[in-house]
Amino acid sequence: MAATDMSPKAGKPLVENDAGSYLAWSGKDQPAVAGEKLGCGLLVLKPLGFALPHYADSGKFGYVLGGSAVVGVLPAGVDARERVVRLEAGDVIAMRAGEVTWWYNDTDGEDVTIVFMGDTAGAVSPGDISYFVLAGPMGVLGGLDAGLLAKASGLTSPEQAATAFRSQPAALLTRLNGKLHGVRPREHDRHGLVVNAARVPADSNTGGAAAGTKTVTAAHLPVLAQLGFSVGLTRLDAGAAVRGPWVLRDAAAQAVYVARGSGRVQVAGAGGASTLLDAEVAAGSLLVVPRYGVSLAAADDAGGMELVSLIKSPRPAMEHFTGKGSVIGGLTPEIVQAALNVSPELVEQLRTK
Repeated sequence: MAATDMSPKAGKPLVENDAGSYLAWSGKDQPAVAGEKLGCGLLVLKPLGFALPHYADSGKFGYVLGGSAVVGVLPAGVDARERVVRLEAGDVIAMRAGEVTWWYNDTDGEDVTIVFMGDTAGAVSPGDISYFVLAGPMGVLGGLDAGLLAKASGLTSPEQAATAFRSQPAALLTRLNGKLHGVRPREHDRHGLVVNAARVPADSNTGGAAAGTKTVTAAHLPVLAQLGFSVGLTRLDAGAAVRGPWVLRDAAAQAVYVARGSGRVQVAGAGGASTLLDAEVAAGSLLVVPRYGVSLAAADDAGGMELVSLIKSPRPAMEHFTGKGSVIGGLTPEIVQAALNVSPELVEQLRTK
């Protein structure tokens, strides 16, 4: 049986126009993404860029890499209340499958960039996050009979229904002619929906010098418990900073997006010298760490590297193999010495670095 292709890949443009762009990663192009039932997309909205209201077939989170935007979220259910929030760099927003959302860059001169990562186990096509748009050529109502739509919607004629549901020429993204002054974010709507990474404490053991890691879990954003995943944010400083080796011992796979910089990532599987991945990675690439895979990441000398990951566990048991609080650090020193067949001095170094 041929080995699964684990190589990191860039996304492909799904939509690209004067409003911005949306890049998507497909399980068809990246079998490891489909195999672990993950998904990823990248939204860039230019000033006055507007992502039409839509819902997705996968629970997902968005992490704001830069810029600012106003976002609306309408939960599923009769008489649900729309929540309207402002997102800034460092914000994490979590959304359930089926929730209607829209995205609007109301700033004057700065693009907003948001990476989305989701669990596609229940998706139409595992490995792909599919979107169902409420307007435009991709609109879910556009393919229905205009006469029946008119009757169902209380409109007077098929022509009126066609005007209502087929007047938007843009597919997913459109550039507005002016600002939407009636759209006002509400600070209290952020509660339980959005958390900024600055409010999340750093993990106690980052697994290497000059490495900073935060894990956004259900403790910080309760909806993640229902979604069944958490968010990993890792920063490796310039100068060949290293994180790891680490493992998720609760059988949680990871999708890892390289948000900034470049470096090298290795992933090992069972069987000793079984290296599943050993690759140079750069900003814009996505890779997968399969269940029980052991990972190591190193930044290049110039600029460092920033990683954003979806971890398929709401409270992941992420552990490092060396250092304080690690696997080796938790074992009896004599056991480690006997297992590795090394000196007590080297064991102490591995336990306390």
